[in-house]
Formats: sequence, structure tokens, C-alpha cells
Amino acid sequence: MSKIKDLRSFIEVLRANNQLAEIEKEVAIEYEIGNVLANLEKRNMGAGFFKNVKGHTIPVIGGVLGSMDRIALALECEKKEINEVLGKALDNPVKPVKVSQAPCQENVILGDEVDLGKLPIPQHAPKDGGPFITGGVIVSKELNGTRQNLSFQRMQVKGKNKLSIMINEWRHLKDFYDEAEAQGKALPIAIAIGVDPAIYVGAGIRYDGDEMEIAGAIRGEALEVVKCVTSDVYVPAQAEIIIEAEVVPDYREEEGPLGEFTGHYSDPWPSPTLKVNAITHRNNPIFQTIAGASFEHINLGNVLPREPLLKKFTTYVSNGVINVHIPPYGSGFLALVQIKKKNPGEPKNVALAAMMTYVNIKNVIVVDEDVDIYNPADVMWAVSNRVIPERDIFYVPNAQGHELDPCSDNRGVQTKMGIDATLADDSKGLERVVYPDIDLSKYL
Repeated sequence: MSKIKDLRSFIEVLRANNQLAEIEKEVAIEYEIGNVLANLEKRNMGAGFFKNVKGHTIPVIGGVLGSMDRIALALECEKKEINEVLGKALDNPVKPVKVSQAPCQENVILGDEVDLGKLPIPQHAPKDGGPFITGGVIVSKELNGTRQNLSFQRMQVKGKNKLSIMINEWRHLKDFYDEAEAQGKALPIAIAIGVDPAIYVGAGIRYDGDEMEIAGAIRGEALEVVKCVTSDVYVPAQAEIIIEAEVVPDYREEEGPLGEFTGHYSDPWPSPTLKVNAITHRNNPIFQTIAGASFEHINLGNVLPREPLLKKFTTYVSNGVINVHIPPYGSGFLALVQIKKKNPGEPKNVALAAMMTYVNIKNVIVVDEDVDIYNPADVMWAVSNRVIPERDIFYVPNAQGHELDPCSDNRGVQTKMGIDATLADDSKGLERVVYPDIDLSKYL
């Protein structure tokens, strides 16, 4: 039985593992929260829990899944087991169970009482176009059916009951919205803020069913959902805050810019708008946010959803593959593969398989089993000591990448690069210097 049921129970796990920076000092929602979160990330000081937000009574937490250590805590596994846990969850979904009453509806705000300004929605980066909901999971449902979907979309505050929403072309939400808009109808959705981290992980994975099933598989039990007050969308029962809204048809409004996963500001974009019909929340709710261009942003959008597939593709090419990682410092464009090599050509085949896994993957580094792929210094050591450029680096020109990659053209066409950073067969006599780990508390 999982000890993590919701955001609150995970906060206790973070606190117990020294992964929570609890901030009593008053902070502003304009830039200061984003700045503190960015600096906590740089120093690897844990998630930021802001107890005193100027002008608001609701505390804010961010950076919850900003490191692989915290992700491992959320998945209740070792860091090296993350891909295995996610792979098993994808293969063994667990449908959610419906309940009639839920903590997320302890307080219900409707009609003219709805005011987004009462929520501590941050403006994270200095050149963001305004306050954005970034840590909300969109719960959508096809208009004329029962299929639900979870996803992340950025939403800019445009008024007390109005948001703009950027909907990516390849999202299931886009399919649902296109269906509704073709009929001239609004699409009901909900925004779940502050939930079990397994739901955040599930929301980032592209799955043809309801990603709540993936979250349930991670927890090993069915998660509870409850029907919205103003629509037939079912939302996580233990959520801190639910915003019930509808996507307006046949209307677009400019939103942005926003600090994006590439580490650059995006251009303003004509996007649909949301009309907010209700806000429900738990007693003493906690607002969860994700700083744009942060490791958490990249982990949820580019790392966790793709590593299981990366492991599957590379392992198909070579059963010598031990582990894979898409590090957040590579903006989702870099893949690392750890391998026990049996053939000199094996690393290049593995690198090609990694490039095929997802369009975002542009650069691939393949390393030996003695290199820690979660340690950037160790990876760079391998590149510096085991790569002969003219032999070990190869290029794939005119390949499809991501259109937001600054190294691509406006259609996403780019050159991909593979690096074989494994020790050459004629260098096998070299032995790496390794000092054993010890308990320093015995010496200090």
C-alpha cells in the first residue's frame, strides 16, 4: 500500500528526506517565487514551499519533481529503477474508481464569486507575458463520448474568470477541442492543481487511454475521481484545487511569451480561451506551480514520458543496454545510454535507435557500464577520455527534430549527432581509478 496519497503526503516524504526548503519569509508572486525556485534548483536544495505569499492566504509549492532524487521518492523506488517502474505502469494500467464525495470539493465557488485573482498564480520569469498556471493538470473528455485524458498546457490569466490556453497540435486535447469546435460547442475541461505526484508523472505520458490509469498503476491501486460540479468531467478526488472551465469555440487571443523548456522565451501565440465556471478546493489548500524552463518543466514534459520508450527501442537493438537517461540539462534534446558493449559497432546502432525514439532527441552519447549517466561530470569524463572524434562522432543531416529547438529550421529539420564514448577495444588494458564509497561520518 502506497504511503503517498496526495500532495500533502508527498510533502511529508520530501520533508523526511531533506528535499523540502520551507520558506517563511514573505514572497511576491511577481518574479520572486520563480527566482527563488530557480536558485533552489541551481543549488540542489529541494522543492520550495512558500508559506507566506504577499496578498494571499494560500501557500505555494514548486520544484516538487525537479530532480531525479525527488522523482524516485514520488515513484517509491530507487533512481536506477525509474524506467522499470514506468514501463511496468504502462503495461498494467489500473482504472480509477468514482466516488460521490471528495476533499477537492470541500469548498465550492460558483458564478460571479469566481475570481482567479484570489489564487496565488505566479509570474515566474521577468519577461513572461503575465501570471501563468503551469502546474495544473488538464483533465479533458471527448464531447460525445466517455474517454478522458490528462495533459499539461500553459494557461495565462486574462481576467477574473478567463484564461488563455496553448494547445499543442499533437495533444489528445486538441482532438477533443477540434471535435467540439466543429459543432460550434464549448469543450468542458478541468484543471487539477496540487495532486499526487504519480498523476503529474502520468499526465506527461502520451497514452491513448486515461492517464489516471497510469497513475493508478504507479501506486498499485485505483485512484479516486469525482465528478465536477458544473460538467461530467471526473477529476482527482484528493486534488488541492480544481478549476472547472470550458474552452470557447471559434475565438483566439494572443498569449505569451513564456519561459519554455528550451530555456528561451516563446513568442506570443494566438490561442483559445477558457471561461471559468467554478473553483473548488480543499480546506487550507496548497497551490502547486512549475517554473518555466526549470528542470521540473523538462522532467515532466521531456524526460519521464520518453525514457521508458527510449529504453525499449535501444534494448531492442542491443540487449547490452543497461540504462538510459534524458537529462534535464539537455532540454530533452540529449539522450544518454549506458551499455555493456560486445561489438565495436554496437554503440552507433544504439545511438541511431535512440534518435528514432522521439523527434526531440537530437544528440546521443553512449557510455560504458562504469560511467554514471546521472552524473554530468562522469559523462563528460567519458567524452573527454574515450572519444576519438573522427572515429566516434557521426552525423545524420536533414533529420526531423523539434521546431522549438533553436538549432532547427522552422519545420524542425536539423542535423542529429551520435557520440560513441565507450572505451575502444584496443584500449581495454586501461583500468579506471575507482575509490570505494565509505561512511564519512566515521571520520568527521
